[in-house]
Amino acid sequence: MSYVWPAGLEPLRNWLKVQGVDVKSIVSERQAAFYVQKLSDQRLKFPTDRSASHFPLLKKLQDIICTGAVTPRPVPTRGQPFQHKKKAKPKHTKQHEMPADALVIYCDGCCEPNPGAGGWGFAVYRQGVEIDARCGGTATATNNTMELTGLLHALAWVAAIAPAEPVVIFCDSQYVVKGLNEWVPGWKAKGWKRKGQNANEKNQTIANLPLWQTIDRARDELQFVKVEWVKGHVGTSGNERADELAGQGRSEALPVEPPSSLDMIRQQLDYSTRG
Repeated sequence: MSYVWPAGLEPLRNWLKVQGVDVKSIVSERQAAFYVQKLSDQRLKFPTDRSASHFPLLKKLQDIICTGAVTPRPVPTRGQPFQHKKKAKPKHTKQHEMPADALVIYCDGCCEPNPGAGGWGFAVYRQGVEIDARCGGTATATNNTMELTGLLHALAWVAAIAPAEPVVIFCDSQYVVKGLNEWVPGWKAKGWKRKGQNANEKNQTIANLPLWQTIDRARDELQFVKVEWVKGHVGTSGNERADELAGQGRSEALPVEPPSSLDMIRQQLDYSTRG
């Protein structure tokens, strides 16, 4: 059943339609508020009681977005970095500010040696509780390919399980996060080429191009996904869990070594003594 928009919120409903949202797919006031906050980049506090009416919140958002009662925050453009005024760099904390019901995913990848056997993993959390976790690996990889693969599998999970929910995916790889949020738009504009190091050098090919292109398409198909950086190995539980899963994926991908001659002799002797 679709959410029935009350009288007085028609401008907000029409604004969502202009943003390309299928308003008939919205089933509750709370989901409507998530859609609006995500698309307008607002951060208004949700009612702590889930059963409470969200009409006052939606009305306030409508005043901000549609009537200009308050200067709105800039609306993000898909695939482009947010433009903010420079501020003092905040100290890293283990907690990340998120809407109460938003899904949070931590992904990671590893490779030992590099190149060599690699693994990827991701863990999904709702309100701090792990609700799913996946991992895998391959016998031949690089660290960067495994980091990208972890993100790709996380995006695939969102597309299959929660395509209409707000999601933030945290990754401790600057290569992945900066690449997706800052480099990819420029690469696409140049026909998926990387700018040369100097004026006389032609555009260069992009490492891991098929992975980047697949990730870009997957992210563009999801309206409410952000990919952000988190500092690794500082005790953030989700990041540590993703690192553990990536290691597990790598272990499962390692080739099984045949028993040595000495092991075979020991097995034979053990079998003989039992007889």
